[in-house]
Formats: sequence, C-alpha cells, structure tokens
Amino acid sequence: MIFDLLAAIWRYLDQMTSQACTQTSNSNKYNVDHIWHADWSMSAKGRWVAKARRSDHGWLIHAIEPVGMLNQFRQSLSDLGHDQTIWLGLDMPIGFVDFWYDGANVKDFKTLLGLLRGDNWQKFFDVCSTPDEITYKCPFYPKISGIKGSVKREHLLTALGLTDFRQLHRRCELATIDRNAACPSFWTLGANQVGKGMLHGLENLIIPGQQDGFHIWPFSGDLAACTKRPGVTLIETYPGEIYRWLDISELTKSNQDSRAIAVKQLGLYAAQNAIEISPAVMTDIATGFGPKQGKDDAFDALVGVMGLIRIADGKRPEHLPIDPVITEREGWIVGMDACTIKRQTKYRIK
Repeated sequence: MIFDLLAAIWRYLDQMTSQACTQTSNSNKYNVDHIWHADWSMSAKGRWVAKARRSDHGWLIHAIEPVGMLNQFRQSLSDLGHDQTIWLGLDMPIGFVDFWYDGANVKDFKTLLGLLRGDNWQKFFDVCSTPDEITYKCPFYPKISGIKGSVKREHLLTALGLTDFRQLHRRCELATIDRNAACPSFWTLGANQVGKGMLHGLENLIIPGQQDGFHIWPFSGDLAACTKRPGVTLIETYPGEIYRWLDISELTKSNQDSRAIAVKQLGLYAAQNAIEISPAVMTDIATGFGPKQGKDDAFDALVGVMGLIRIADGKRPEHLPIDPVITEREGWIVGMDACTIKRQTKYRIK
C-alpha cells in the first residue's frame, strides 16, 4: 500500500514535468519602452527597483532605488503605461499550485483576484499560527517558527490532504538541472520562504494593479499579446534563473565582495549587449552594493532588469509552456526552460 502511494506521487510529479516541457520557444523581439524589475519583500527596506528605458542605441539603466510609497509606485507605473509599454518584473510567485484551486473551489487565478477583493476571502491574507487554522481559504503556515519541533511540514500536508511536500510546488518551482527546488508559497518557514512577501505583493500590487488595468503575465496572454499596445505588464521572475543567462557562474549573494565581482561581469555583459548603465548608478553599484545601496536586494533588481532586457531583445525566449494549468492557474517564471526540470526519481522499496 505504501509503495502504491509513493508510486502515485512519482507519476504525478513526472507528469507535471512532461506536460510543462511543451512550450513556446521562439525568440521574439518586443516593442517595450521601459523595463523595471523589483525585488519584493514584506519589508520596505527589502523592496528595491531597477529601472531601464529604451535609448537610441539600446537600453539605459538609469536608476536603482527603493520602491518607496506603494501608491506612488503604482501611480508611476500607470502614468508610464498610459501611452507607453512597460514591463515590471517581480521576484515573487504569481499564481498557485494547480490542486489548490480545486480544493478551494476557484476556477483560476484571475477569478481568485476578484474573490480576494471581497470580505469573504480576507482571511486568505492571514498566515496561520496553529495547524487547526489551516484551510484552503487560509493555506499559509506557519506565522512563526515556535518552539523547536512544534511546527512541522506535516501539519500543512495533513490539513490540505496531501502526502508529499513536493505536491505543494508549482511546476516552475520544481528542481532543475541548474538549481534546487524553490520554496512553495504556502510553507512560510525558513530563510528562502516567499509566501509572506507574496501575500504583501498580492494585496498591494497585483490586485490593485489588475483594477488599474495592468496585464498579469501569463494570465493576460503571452508577452506578445501583453505588449501589443501601451500598458503595464507584471511578470514573474527568478534572479536565480537569470544569473547563468548573464554568465554569472560563481556568486555568494550575501557577500559584498562576491557581488562586486559579479557587478564587473554584469558591466562586461552590458557593454556587449547595448546596455548603458548611467554613471550615477555605476558609482552606486561598483563596490557590490553596500548596506546603503540595498545589498543583495538591489543586486537582484539589477540582475532582473538585465534578464528582462535579454528577453525583450529576442536573445532569450519567454519559454511559456502551452498548458492551461500554467496559463490560467499556476503561472510561470519568465524565461525558464521547462525542459530543464529534473525528471523525478522513482521510489524504491529497500
């Protein structure tokens, strides 16, 4: 019986990998005027944005700065999007794992955004303190770590009727040949947890942005569809995916000296790809982003904007899987090649 259960989990994960590998692969150039990228966080200190605009000869990265007041930030996006095209890359998940929608009786991500504006779904933004609080309408856990051993992954799995932690991952969060699996949104414990920042981004940017008419990739269509006319497009990114696109092979992101070495490589990449970095920005980042320059948050904002420029210039496909589960429910990490997802290892009885 245990073997049958484990085998079923393996088939589920392997099917996710196989289906996701059917994807768009053409490298298109996109007529986008501005590209911004924000490293998102619950803390204002951790929210930094890098800004680039198209120039006569390519691109100019003209600012790396704190996001600042959220209402003003959204208004700045809306003002630019009135008669120009702008991409905003966000280092945060945008979408939820497929099984959750069925359990919550929600059709898709766009439907969810509408529900989250109503009173009946406000508990969704609360992170659960105890296992008995976990439901499909309140699936984020735990609020704090508690006494050692008191908070377990099994609490979340049991409450959602699951048997394996990997079932919490969206397809784009599975391990690839280049990186380990990302932390699933609903599990909010650990240094790499993203769920709390995701809730903040949903409440303060995604939902009001949709009301302002922002496109949300890929739920509003692929990049070509989102960039047909002036407007703002919000795009999920993952700087850890982008490092290798920009030839950054060795990096200890938390170390300023290591970031300084990587910045030199980024400067080399920029010079070879028609990307100008303004003197003021270059002065700020040359030492590898110190505490006053936002440290690794600002660094990832720079990496993100350069990765999106690579896609806009047709040097990297968006790699969007052709699968309604992804385009309507789970979302995707832009530029991630689904064919790099590791095939799942079969379980064996010892």
